[in-house]
Amino acid sequence: MVGKLSTRLYTDKINVQRISDNSVDERGLESTDWSTVLTNIKCHIQNLGSTENRSGRNTILTNFIIQIPSDVDVKASDRLQDVVDTSIYYEIDGVRKSFTPSNRVLGIVVTAHTFE
Repeated sequence: MVGKLSTRLYTDKINVQRISDNSVDERGLESTDWSTVLTNIKCHIQNLGSTENRSGRNTILTNFIIQIPSDVDVKASDRLQDVVDTSIYYEIDGVRKSFTPSNRVLGIVVTAHTFE
């Protein structure tokens, strides 16, 4: 299986959501309506831990690394929704491709966070 991560490592599932292109609110301003563009994407979600009181705010921020297959269209402006608990949204901080030593794409690594 050179050039791909084993799919048995993808034990979680997410939905990819994107801001709708034509979303305008009643005032004529751009809206932040999210639409699901991909569903039930197999992935691996790794919890990196939580921090509290970020920049003077009493907020709990939990960081994650999410590994997804290389053929999934995901952008830094998207957000990811957990399939099992649909109330959990992963706000994406960064997206990068993971490569083999011979420069073949293994998969996509997403860094993300959630708020409590």
